[in-house]
Amino acid sequence: MTKNFTQVVLSLCFVSLIGLLGGCGSLKPEGVKPKRKLFSPAWIKNLDVPYNTGNLPIGLQSPAIHKGILYVGHNIGTMKAFDLTNGRKVWFEEEGQPYHSAPIIHEEMVIYGNIEGRLYARKRLSGELVYNVDLGAAIESQPVVHNGRLLVHTRNHKVVCLDALTGKILWAYKRSVPFLTTLQRVSRPAVKDNKVYVGFADGFVAAFSLQEGVLLWESKVVDGNKFIDVDSHPTFFSGKIIVGSQSGPLTVLNPTGGLIERRLKYFVARAPLIVNNYLLIGTSEGELVRLDSNFEEVAKIKISDTGISSMAIWKNKVVAATISGELVALEPDLSGETERFSFGHSSSSLFGKLMVSGETLAAYSSRNRLYVFH
Repeated sequence: MTKNFTQVVLSLCFVSLIGLLGGCGSLKPEGVKPKRKLFSPAWIKNLDVPYNTGNLPIGLQSPAIHKGILYVGHNIGTMKAFDLTNGRKVWFEEEGQPYHSAPIIHEEMVIYGNIEGRLYARKRLSGELVYNVDLGAAIESQPVVHNGRLLVHTRNHKVVCLDALTGKILWAYKRSVPFLTTLQRVSRPAVKDNKVYVGFADGFVAAFSLQEGVLLWESKVVDGNKFIDVDSHPTFFSGKIIVGSQSGPLTVLNPTGGLIERRLKYFVARAPLIVNNYLLIGTSEGELVRLDSNFEEVAKIKISDTGISSMAIWKNKVVAATISGELVALEPDLSGETERFSFGHSSSSLFGKLMVSGETLAAYSSRNRLYVFH
């Protein structure tokens, strides 16, 4: 009896010990918090404007971030500056017309334009006006500053070069485009080796001297009767210029004379990114593609049935925005996705640019919601 009693006691003790260990395994140490999601908004602003049923206002603008302040235009015609940490308003200026592009920061100024064609430069900390210039047509792409010169491409197919500090116009080039309709906003100018490269709505890419605006060469990269805009920002990769259009394949040009050296099989809405000596492409078919320095495909993943509208590198991840209104985070080698975030509305999308500054990602949806992720 003693032996059987001892065995029962030992068995009960063993079962109790297993239960205790299992219970301990399910306990979380004090002070340990669950891992935070990558896409956890620090703050969100609803910047929608009053509208009547059937007249949905679309947000096409993008934010800019610099030294703890986020700058973004509101569709009611107000430029706003927010504290990046908490979304508190720093300053705002009412200007009367919506914005379709992102501001830039130069010296201690924030520079941007609106759809009326008015270019503004304001002190970035106070909003005080430094200068404003009427360029005559909507400013639909982000301005570019290089060696003190400010370059702006307007809706009427004009490239204007100004002194960035004073707003004085130094030169302008007006292109005669036979098409009354274009598909997207205009191409943002790109500068390299004191040459300016711009895509135009007539299917051409052209190069100019930065100093005088002399046309150096032009190259026809897209053919057709309409919607042949070369609207992606020219990208420099592996000693070449990469340009794209919704109506033609991604094209590789020689920067010296504009000779077409290669046509790739990808159609894009936005410019590629350069990531660790690779070219990252977001296609109109919802694919992300990685090309090596010889323009050979080394990785591809499909993440959406709609096109890729913007890409960025954030927290060692590739982040892509889709026309269907999602942000998707992926491994840099495109081996798989790690997380998704939806803007949460059937009419939401992202037509502007994702903006990254350090640990912060900002996105402005087509429903005029500003999202800031830390």
